[in-house]
Amino acid sequence: MLTHSQLRRFAVVDTHGQRVKLMDLAIELGDAEYPAVEYLLFRTRDKQVMCLPWRMVQRVDPAQRCIGVQDLGMAEPTSAEELGQMLLLKRDILDAMVLDLLNRRATRANDLSLAEEDGTLRLIGADTSAWGVLRRLSRGRFAGRSDIYDWKYIEFLRGDPQAPLTGAKYYRRIERLPPGEIANLSDSLPYLHAAELLHLLPDAIATDTLESLLPERQLQVFEELDEQRAVRFLANMAPDRAADLLGALEPDEAKRFLEQLPLERMNPIIELLRYPSDTAGGIMTNDVLFVAKHLTVAEARQALQPRLKRPDFILFIYVVDNVDTRQLCGVITIRTLLITSDAECIENIMNPYLITIRPLEPAATVAQRVIDSDLAALPVVGQHGQIVGAVTIDAAIAQLAVAGSYRLPRVFS
Repeated sequence: MLTHSQLRRFAVVDTHGQRVKLMDLAIELGDAEYPAVEYLLFRTRDKQVMCLPWRMVQRVDPAQRCIGVQDLGMAEPTSAEELGQMLLLKRDILDAMVLDLLNRRATRANDLSLAEEDGTLRLIGADTSAWGVLRRLSRGRFAGRSDIYDWKYIEFLRGDPQAPLTGAKYYRRIERLPPGEIANLSDSLPYLHAAELLHLLPDAIATDTLESLLPERQLQVFEELDEQRAVRFLANMAPDRAADLLGALEPDEAKRFLEQLPLERMNPIIELLRYPSDTAGGIMTNDVLFVAKHLTVAEARQALQPRLKRPDFILFIYVVDNVDTRQLCGVITIRTLLITSDAECIENIMNPYLITIRPLEPAATVAQRVIDSDLAALPVVGQHGQIVGAVTIDAAIAQLAVAGSYRLPRVFS
């Protein structure tokens, strides 16, 4: 096994006796768990960067600290543009922030481990120990202990939020983790790295991860996102979460984002932004399900089916006099809807005895009422008894928890 700190002392020597100093190694991520070195790079006396395919390598000799090649004259000059598209060990990966997805840890790559197999040199791990720093300073003279992270479980970050959007190469292994765990990992990252991490993820996973971040952290990361992706994340977020985030922005900035949202996503957010943050309206979600009381169970299921994809809170289905006035009449659970016979009328199976909340009640008082009720949520009704939203149990717990002390598990919006 070789370390990158050792390779820094290596020269590249050909069969004609020409000798140059190794500048860097380019790897190809591909689908392999352990990426292979594709090219070795060196500079000529006039500072031109030259690129030689690894297949030209005949031997790697740690004792002589050299890499033997057939002919250095077969190397080709590399332009700055071509160099920018390569993934280089020294420039891009050494000192990069690495995420150990197996152990859920984030740290820096102080040194790199490589191994030769069947003539191919592969990157097999990242050393995060202090000894890795010492080896680099001594150019591999001091061995010491190593704390090697297996490369097949690693995602690395450059610290540039725009890199994933400009074609930079990544594994994107991080998307295999649940959003809550990705959020936990991002807490230990600088905010630029955290924004870069979100850009690596598909929109749905990135949105859930952003929603799981603590408010201050969420704002820091959001402000570093590409604007087009930020708008897409807002459009996918639960309205109450999006309203909380936009409410923390400067008014002009919040307005700019709102104007880019589709109307069906913008209007619910604007409704929530009308309420002060310390009221029931300020902590409720208005993304709730409701059906008309005159429908049969079969008709209600059919009406709800296309609407079940978006809301996070679907445990309760509120029953209204009709879908236009939305005057609250009762509630049923999703379980009741599923197990009741098709011909039964919704009005006959609903629970009409509801504890309701007004939008301008103090948030702390409402939160305590939700917790004391032992229910997953309490409905919020307007002046004329129309349902305007619901305060869920996780919103209530978040309201009463000590701000910023820990992340609360997200159950509902």
